[in-house]
Amino acid sequence: MKFEIDVSGCDIFDENYIICIAKDNGEIIKGFKFKKELINSLITNWKANKYKYNYDSHETKKGVFKVRIYSIVVYYLFKSAGKIDWLSLTICKDFKGHINEINQTLRFLLEKLNIKMGNPLHQSLPSTSYAHIYAGMMRRDKKNMLNTYVNITLEDIEKFLIKKVTPKGR
Repeated sequence: MKFEIDVSGCDIFDENYIICIAKDNGEIIKGFKFKKELINSLITNWKANKYKYNYDSHETKKGVFKVRIYSIVVYYLFKSAGKIDWLSLTICKDFKGHINEINQTLRFLLEKLNIKMGNPLHQSLPSTSYAHIYAGMMRRDKKNMLNTYVNITLEDIEKFLIKKVTPKGR
């Protein structure tokens, strides 16, 4: 199946930042809108060193953490999309300099759903792309009236971020 991924917003740590996936024919459209409480919790827990990814205010380290969150959200969007065996992805290039990290992380996470992924294309999506159109619509949807939203909780995201605690003596 051919899918596209796009975002709407300047930064993943901004309220109402949107991540949207859409089948290239518009048959399946799923999206997630970040809320301030979720963003605050993620940043607070990251700074408190609760995650595998150590906090660092340097933009490169922030970028890696943002890519992980982005990839986790994409995982849940595809999980909600039903049975998919194989993906051909076109990803809007919103995380400059992190293409390899996005590809590797998505491949790892999507394998957990038994989804095989071809080599993604990273390019600007045309204004006629369903992912582009719906990401913009979702960002403007102040009352959350669209039926495309997927509920993803802090706990869902943290399943992939929390440090594994090993018992002493092992």
